[in-house]
Amino acid sequence: MQIALARFTLKPGVTEEGLLSASDEFEDGLVQHQDGIIRRVLVRDLTGGYADIVFFESSEAMERVIAAEQDDEVCARYMSMIEDGQPDEFEILKTYE
Repeated sequence: MQIALARFTLKPGVTEEGLLSASDEFEDGLVQHQDGIIRRVLVRDLTGGYADIVFFESSEAMERVIAAEQDDEVCARYMSMIEDGQPDEFEILKTYE
C-alpha cells in the first residue's frame, strides 16, 4: 500500500468553503472512478495549512491515478485553488488498527 500526502495552502482569495466544494467535485468526478484508491482524506492543521492524503493499493495504482489527473478538468479546478502543493510518497510498513 502507498500513501500520497500533499501539504498545501490556499491561494489568496480562496475560501475553505470553496476548497471543500472543489474537493467534493474532485472526489465525485474523478477519485471515485479510479481503481486502486482505498481512501482519501482532506485535513487542516492548527496553523491553517491543509493536506490531501490518499491511500492507494499499490505504487502502480498511484501512478495510474496521477496520469489520469493530468488532463482532467475537475482535478484542474481543485488544483487551481491550492498553493505550495508538493506531494510526498510513503510506503506503509505496518498498520495498527
